[in-house]
Amino acid sequence: MNFIHRLFLASGASFVIAARLFCSTVLASVPAPSAPLQEEIQYLTASQLAEEENLTAILWVQRSAEFRGLSYQAYNLATMEVDKAIAQRREEEKTLRKATANRNVEGQRSSKQSRDDGRVQPENEKEKLSEQKAGLRPLAVVIDIDDTIVCHAPLEMYYVEHPEAKADYNAWQHWIAQHNELLPGARDFLKYADNRGVQIFYVTGRGPQDKDITARFFQKAGLPFKDETHLLMNDRSGSKMKQFAKLARRYDIICYLGDNVADFPIGAVRDENEIFYKIEADENKTGNATTLNGDTAEKSGLLHAEKEAAAAPKTEMQNGKSKTQMPLDVEAMLKHDKNTKRNRIIDAHRQSFGTKFILLPNPMYGDWENNLAKKFRRLPADQRIALRKAALKSLRKH
Repeated sequence: MNFIHRLFLASGASFVIAARLFCSTVLASVPAPSAPLQEEIQYLTASQLAEEENLTAILWVQRSAEFRGLSYQAYNLATMEVDKAIAQRREEEKTLRKATANRNVEGQRSSKQSRDDGRVQPENEKEKLSEQKAGLRPLAVVIDIDDTIVCHAPLEMYYVEHPEAKADYNAWQHWIAQHNELLPGARDFLKYADNRGVQIFYVTGRGPQDKDITARFFQKAGLPFKDETHLLMNDRSGSKMKQFAKLARRYDIICYLGDNVADFPIGAVRDENEIFYKIEADENKTGNATTLNGDTAEKSGLLHAEKEAAAAPKTEMQNGKSKTQMPLDVEAMLKHDKNTKRNRIIDAHRQSFGTKFILLPNPMYGDWENNLAKKFRRLPADQRIALRKAALKSLRKH
């Protein structure tokens, strides 16, 4: 082998070695491809997974044309109710004027006859008309705020990314101070009703501590806001029924708008299911499920939910275990499911939905989920997931 041939072979080998070194260096500097989404989900904590279940609902609210269409539909229905109420009020006032005119004619005849006979004249007919008009209460609309006027989807996404923020009031306060995204159709409807002399009352589940910041929001957003008497906050009773009754005594309510049936004066308030835990057979020979207070399911079913919750200590142990570490007796819980009662209330008022009661869609949160169990959101994430699945119906193949 001559010198030139050996030199050529050596150069070729050097090139191959250099190429391998270069490729390995370059590949080492390139980040490894991310794991498939399925593998990523496997490493989520139970708490993160429980919040991830809300992604589809948030996505639907933020991006679907169907959600926008339903929101417009709700506010179009409310606008139609306002128009009908105003037209009816005009007819009522016209009837009053006609009746007053007829009485005036009769009054004039009676007055002439009274003078001729020396009798006392009847009271002023204008005063009568004024009293009759006073009997016509002012027209009003009652409306919820959160996810009825203001869209909370960005906040719900933040909670997915930061589950711990749900217990942080500062996060909530920061959000309500800066939110500005309204549901489609909300602004137009509120201004339409206001321009026609309809009183607008905002009845919200927000606490009294949020009243000032909520009032500033309406002013900043340019929404109708007459004064603070038109903003009714949560009275800590967990129900809006007292506020509804107060308004109904003074105003002729055209319609109620909300994203929760508790936003309507029909008594469909949150009614949370009792919590039952399973006890191992050797620890409970009777096989009964225990409740938050250690009562049997049969006994607990007779107790009022709020009374039992008030009597329950903050931390409880059962047979040396924290009850939150015990498995839920989901079957026992669903036997005592109170959601059926709530649904029956809706069925009884089915003729009023779309007219007196305007319901907006909200699949992200609500009493429909919270009533699965007392303080549902405070249950361990794996128990929340189990309850959600157990409450669902599935196809059964025979």
